[in-house]
Amino acid sequence: MIEQRKEEHIRIAENERVISEHNFWDDIQFVHYALPEIDFEQIDCSINLLSAKLDYPIIISSMTGGTQLAKKINRNLAAAAEKLHLAMGVGSMRAAIEKPELSDTFSVISEFKIPFKLANIGAPQLINQSKNAFGSGEIEKAITMIEADALYIHLNFLQEMIQPEGDRRAKGILKRISEIASSFPVIVKETGNGISREIALELKDAGVKGIDVGGLGGTSFAAIEYYRAKIINDEEKMNSGNTFWNWGIPSPASIVYCQVGLPVIGSGGLRNGLDLARAISMGAVAGGFARTLLKNADDSEDSVVKNLSLIIRDLKIAMFLTRSKTVNDLKKARKVIVDPLKPWIDLHA
Repeated sequence: MIEQRKEEHIRIAENERVISEHNFWDDIQFVHYALPEIDFEQIDCSINLLSAKLDYPIIISSMTGGTQLAKKINRNLAAAAEKLHLAMGVGSMRAAIEKPELSDTFSVISEFKIPFKLANIGAPQLINQSKNAFGSGEIEKAITMIEADALYIHLNFLQEMIQPEGDRRAKGILKRISEIASSFPVIVKETGNGISREIALELKDAGVKGIDVGGLGGTSFAAIEYYRAKIINDEEKMNSGNTFWNWGIPSPASIVYCQVGLPVIGSGGLRNGLDLARAISMGAVAGGFARTLLKNADDSEDSVVKNLSLIIRDLKIAMFLTRSKTVNDLKKARKVIVDPLKPWIDLHA
């Protein structure tokens, strides 16, 4: 059942239109510097993320695991992360914890020298649902499985409400996040619906080390679950998936809301290096790419490296044309924000 669900997620994400109706990165436009007054070759894209130095502000975001197809994808992504010296997270590791024979579909990334690896557990698994909650033993197993530097705890409650096998309980999760964060470096990640300032402050108080906004603008898991419901003709779940297809906080706005003194990762709808530059200019320390890389990861390591190299080149062009020699300079680049993103930014003012 787990393997089937994981493979359905991959194939639907690859083959169906599962993105939100509007990509809010398009609402950010940089002021062009006709005289850059820097040399392109001198641009430095390196960053520090918690304990690691990365050559570029890119995280290969949590995508998959739990099937042989996922193992191939994770191997290709990991090889690219090693080659380009990037951070990488894996998909939800619940499958491998419940079925140890699937652990190699995640642990395959340990064959590569990746500077910053993120294990991944879903927040609903931290409390009792139809199955018992994961305790410290299961959390440690996930981290050890890939020799992780930190743990993603992902928030996916809209998806849980729509998928047929979804978990419905949420009370007590913040307390559990706080308990885990006292023992392991934790980054909390949303999966397509964004994080508000109120939640960001609660997470900071809980002791997490960073926030990955995972905002509206890219893959809609409500859409993915709509297609899964369609396969089994579940009209109730199809209706909810369609209704909440575009639910959430736009990714760029969520980056602004989450400026609470923690590193913020901008993810949700990033398509290219210009979008990455936009995310950094809004306050992100790095950007997370997922669906943009999926097709290449299903193909080969070389395809992933080629795609990422194009993203990096376009990031550097954006930096060059905004007179940004470093990633920190890019945070100060002048820009114009237009509707429909602007009211979301104004809400924070």
